[in-house]
Amino acid sequence: MCIVPSHSDWPHCCCIAVPAMSATQHKTSLPQGVRVGTVMRIRGVVPDQAGRFHVNLLCGEEQGADAALHFNPRLDTSEVVFNTKEQGKWGREERGTGIPFERGQPFEVLLIATEEGFKAVVGDDEYLHFHHRMPPARVRLVEVGGDVQLHSVKIF
Repeated sequence: MCIVPSHSDWPHCCCIAVPAMSATQHKTSLPQGVRVGTVMRIRGVVPDQAGRFHVNLLCGEEQGADAALHFNPRLDTSEVVFNTKEQGKWGREERGTGIPFERGQPFEVLLIATEEGFKAVVGDDEYLHFHHRMPPARVRLVEVGGDVQLHSVKIF
């Protein structure tokens, strides 16, 4: 995991070695919420033995908070699942085409808030545009967890 000063840019960050299969859990508060044009940039490496990791855009910091977006690369089943969770219930899963992540390789994901939804860009390619099921202004927290070596989370 990295501690990234605001003036720093990946890969020039200060990294602390994390064992490949330790479960990462990182949270970044968004006290102002998310509005159209907000970009969340997640950079890291998929460990060699990774099964799954996730990026959740949560509507609160409490356990069981609603999720406006659940972005879930599943290397163990070669798919990426998108969903929401409201009042403790998961919505209908949506899946992207293929899996744009490789074990042992670095990645960059941009989650961009648009009028219609969250655009997921992996590397240089738009992967999926997930339509809003709840107002993005409710989002208060970015949570990254699972089998991932996280380098940075930056909000623009």
